[in-house]
Amino acid sequence: MALLLLLSLVPVSASQPDKPEIYAESAIVIDYDTGETIYAKDTDSLRVPASMTKIMTAYIIFEELEAGTFTLDTMVPISAENARKSRDSSYPAMVPLPSGGEVSVETLLKLILIPSASASCIVMAEFISGSEEAFVARMNQTAQRLGMVGEYENCHGAFPHYLTARSVAILIREFIDRFPQILEYTSLPSVEFNGKTYPNTNKLLTDHYYEGCDGFKTGTIPEAGYCLSATAVRDGRRIIAVVMKSNNDTHRHTDTATILDYGFQWLDENSFYFDDIADHWARANIERLAETGIALHTRGGKFRPYEPITRGEFTAMLVSALGPRGALDALPEGTTPQFTDLDDYWAQAEILRAASPGLVAGTGYGAFSPDSAISREQAMVILNNALRPPQAQGPTFPDSASVSPWAQQGVNNITALGLFSGGSDGLLHPGGQLTRGEAATVFCQILDRL
Repeated sequence: MALLLLLSLVPVSASQPDKPEIYAESAIVIDYDTGETIYAKDTDSLRVPASMTKIMTAYIIFEELEAGTFTLDTMVPISAENARKSRDSSYPAMVPLPSGGEVSVETLLKLILIPSASASCIVMAEFISGSEEAFVARMNQTAQRLGMVGEYENCHGAFPHYLTARSVAILIREFIDRFPQILEYTSLPSVEFNGKTYPNTNKLLTDHYYEGCDGFKTGTIPEAGYCLSATAVRDGRRIIAVVMKSNNDTHRHTDTATILDYGFQWLDENSFYFDDIADHWARANIERLAETGIALHTRGGKFRPYEPITRGEFTAMLVSALGPRGALDALPEGTTPQFTDLDDYWAQAEILRAASPGLVAGTGYGAFSPDSAISREQAMVILNNALRPPQAQGPTFPDSASVSPWAQQGVNNITALGLFSGGSDGLLHPGGQLTRGEAATVFCQILDRL
């Protein structure tokens, strides 16, 4: 239930600085902590990402490193064909690889991320999956799992395929959440290889220096225009920006700097502070979540601990809180439903990610109803789906008979864990609305179990 806390981020009454004018045709800024969209310009149109494709390739490399399939020091063989491609202008950027030689995983990773070497992507794709085609299939499976929109057709972006700006931002947020060490690579100003220095194509680190920037990735082919994704952190707050189809190299950097400025200004004007929890019984739990880095969304400086949590808020906190801690990794992926009421909804990506393995479902006729309040038994069923606790006997509250039949086993399992208890009247109130203060308390208990 504390999962719901995310929800309040809805910027209904938030202060809005003047939106900037930029050259890029699509752009987005999101708050890293919450996933909330701070700035958007045609962010859901399919566009060519060019070498921003390499972000997904690098993400899968890190998955394999985590799995222990290989290490950064593992030497990877370079075929004659891939050595040829590394010298072919059709596969920018050209960073010549030694035919018949070997290059370490870490060096290939740096070549992929810094000078944007396409042939190095193919080398790693074949090393991991046996062929680029099989690797691309994994890229698309991963994109679907993360709730991204679009489809990869190669592992490097030298030839066109299509993603949305929002999808690129989703991937970067997931990447930093799961593998924060990626920033050690994307922040490098250059890499040395075979006696030559290759500068980072992200000039926010150098010529167009932007304070706090520590990555991420550029992309440029004729069909894409000039693209740039970037992340920066100031005063402990990180934001992620993506611009697609700007009109030249200078403007993609100035566009990105402009919307990063907007994002940090927005955070300054809408900083989270709670002036309505001082006397609330869940104050310690709310403050603990804030200190832990769990996003607690406010409106007008108020946490609103007595208000009900909505379906969207609950689902967003479920994914953003449990996902980075690995609690959702083992869940089977299914077909992501197409909800009709999530366009431009701030937690769209989290809802779709939770819907794919069946943690949440719609309310009928293709709707998710994200702003509807969630009941205590509904929350218990979702938590049961996510946490998968042992099967348990029914609760012994005087009103246990009022639990809906479809929710019975979920209520049994979650109350057996002690995550929910009765109210001051000793009743469970399964059909009653879950409040944000209750959610904070339940979620603190969940953090203790992870």
